[in-house]
Amino acid sequence: MVNEDGPFRPAEDPRGPPPLYWSDLREMFQKYLNEEEIEGTIRKMSEAPHPPGSPRLDALSRHVLEAFTSFGLDHSWTDSHYVGLQRPDRGRPNFLQRVEAGGAVIEDLQLEDPDVYCPYSTSGTVVGGLVYANYGRREDFGMLEQMGLSAQGHLVIVRVGKNSYAEKVANAEASQAKGILIYPDPSDIPQDPRKLGLFPNVSIYGHVHMGAGDPYSPGFPSFNHTQFPPVRSSGLPTIPAHPISAAVAARLLRQLTGPPAPSTWRGLLPEVPYLLGPGDPSFHLKLGVYSVRQSVMINNVFGCIEGKFEPDHYLIVGAQRDSLGPGAARSGVGTAILLELARTFVAMVQNVSYNGLYIGLFLKVILEITPDYKIQMPIDKYL
Repeated sequence: MVNEDGPFRPAEDPRGPPPLYWSDLREMFQKYLNEEEIEGTIRKMSEAPHPPGSPRLDALSRHVLEAFTSFGLDHSWTDSHYVGLQRPDRGRPNFLQRVEAGGAVIEDLQLEDPDVYCPYSTSGTVVGGLVYANYGRREDFGMLEQMGLSAQGHLVIVRVGKNSYAEKVANAEASQAKGILIYPDPSDIPQDPRKLGLFPNVSIYGHVHMGAGDPYSPGFPSFNHTQFPPVRSSGLPTIPAHPISAAVAARLLRQLTGPPAPSTWRGLLPEVPYLLGPGDPSFHLKLGVYSVRQSVMINNVFGCIEGKFEPDHYLIVGAQRDSLGPGAARSGVGTAILLELARTFVAMVQNVSYNGLYIGLFLKVILEITPDYKIQMPIDKYL
């Protein structure tokens, strides 16, 4: 097609248009790209939480579809299907307590926001000591073993970052931990809200399914659960997981004893010596996680620029749209970039002197915005 070595000239036009190189495409792209549009979309997308199946997400879906239509894409449509999601059980709130060996509650440790949880965590109650495992990577648990410590029979506390929540939980499970707590350390995520950081009493969402898509329909579409036998993804964890704030994490870590953590494991929580635990034999935590499974309808929104040459070839670009919180950093940015890509591509096709011969006419380009993370591609990979 178009590359740095030379132009492509369609066989039906032996003369062909003037040469067009990648540098020309980059220049066109930069000409029509509007960064202010991206910023405006991010603000609109992240005004409030918009979890799957919520009225807010439905409204944003309509906004995206209207945007595709207004851009002048060749086709714009939605596709609805049902997925299995977990939500906190309002009748049995999640909890974290410090308890005596006999089970008597010493202290209730506040989980600040009842709506913040780890989707797809197993439900249940576990009791054990506490071990600090850095980021919860395989090498972190391996380091604990080298130091003569084991997570077996304990809860582990790990920091946000370096790997996914699902990987942290899977690694804790492989180390025979009973449960896992995940917190944002100030060394990874600033705690000063005046500098675009978090409040110390804010915890962070993260799903813990070690896989992609609907875990209750692994390997097949989730548009109609009645067509398939009831199965579960093998990537669903068997131990409970829950996010906690930096403030709660600091209170817990200050109570640990044991050897000091390696220097690279030490964060910036105030007055925390970063010991590995598991703490005094009388120190026990009780974690209760209760979630209910719901079947929720979600909508994929599609836009298409139809190709003329090789129309059976597809370039698919997708972005996440839903978010349990405001979602500015991920769903907001992804959707904003994808919408601006759609607008820019259409503008390039409609306004360049080549009448779009090289842009979008060789490939059918589908711009897909889904509530489920599909594909994320850097812009510069193709331009």
